[in-house]
Amino acid sequence: MEQHQKLDILLSKATKVVDENRRLKANQAKLMAEVEVLKQNLKEEVRKTEELNNKIKIIKLAQNLGQSGAAGLEVTELKRKLNEYIKEVDNCIAMLNA
Repeated sequence: MEQHQKLDILLSKATKVVDENRRLKANQAKLMAEVEVLKQNLKEEVRKTEELNNKIKIIKLAQNLGQSGAAGLEVTELKRKLNEYIKEVDNCIAMLNA
C-alpha cells in the first residue's frame, strides 16, 4: 500500500471521527436542554405538592374547628395550630416570590 493511500484512509477515518464528535455534541446539547426542562417541571411539581399539602393541613384544621372537641383539642390549641399554619403558608409564599 502506498503512502498516499494510507494517508487517504487516515484522513477518511479522521473525518468520520470529527463527524461523529459533532453528532455526539449536538445530541449532548439536546439532552442537556431536555434535562433543564425536566428540572423545571420537577420544581413546579414540588411547589404544587407543597401547596396542596398546605391546603390539606388547613382543611383538616378547619374540619377540627367545625367539630367541637372532635380531636380532643381545645380552642386555644386550635388557634395556636392555625397560627402555625398561617406562618407556614406565609413562608411558602415568601419563598415562591423570592
